Amino acid sequence: MIDEKNLPRVLYVEDEKDLRDPISQMLEFLGYEVDCAVNGAEGVEKAESWQPDFILMDIRMPKIDGFEATRRLRSNPVTNKIPIFILSAYDDAKTRASCREVGADGFFSKPADIEKIDATIRRTLGRVR
Repeated sequence: MIDEKNLPRVLYVEDEKDLRDPISQMLEFLGYEVDCAVNGAEGVEKAESWQPDFILMDIRMPKIDGFEATRRLRSNPVTNKIPIFILSAYDDAKTRASCREVGADGFFSKPADIEKIDATIRRTLGRVR
């Protein structure tokens, strides 16, 4: 029986429903408690109130993009220690450099490799199977 009180909490910030739904469902299947936000502004609000253990962040979104959302989360003492990994289709040196500059802990390219994401979350949180 799964102890739902101790599931690692993952916030997935992604504006595209066709990506958000299957990835969040796969993460739930793998044993995470998942909440989603549909833009960077909502992601910042949910991170502050829900206090996830890990954030998976898209870059190109309405309201504020993933770079600005990450910047805001890093400047807030309530959220500045939460691991943030960017998940984006824009996989080039400039994008990766921008991720580091705003304080992201890592980068995944789309299409998402859920096994790699799962392994990274578990390693980052110290919860290896």
